Amino acid sequence: MDKWEHRTVLIQRIEGAWAIEFADGQRLEGIDQILDEYGSRGWELVTFAPQTYATAAGQFGPFDAAAYRAVFKRRLPDAAPAAAPAASTAGAAQ
Repeated sequence: MDKWEHRTVLIQRIEGAWAIEFADGQRLEGIDQILDEYGSRGWELVTFAPQTYATAAGQFGPFDAAAYRAVFKRRLPDAAPAAAPAASTAGAAQ
């Protein structure tokens, strides 16, 4: 059975650009660049949805997404390779 690890990423507007900031202060800007970076590391995008909304004009809209949540998954490497089935010796000439 496959096992997966998951990662959620908050993408928000930082200084006018869609970006993520890492704990070490580095920033990755642009939605395409963010998705490409995670894809190059083996992460598959599962969902991409608005996280929060901001009202652009008036109480009832239109609404503008202020942030997005991206959810990725990646298959975990097998902890131990599956053992090959034992060869049957029944009926074999000795």
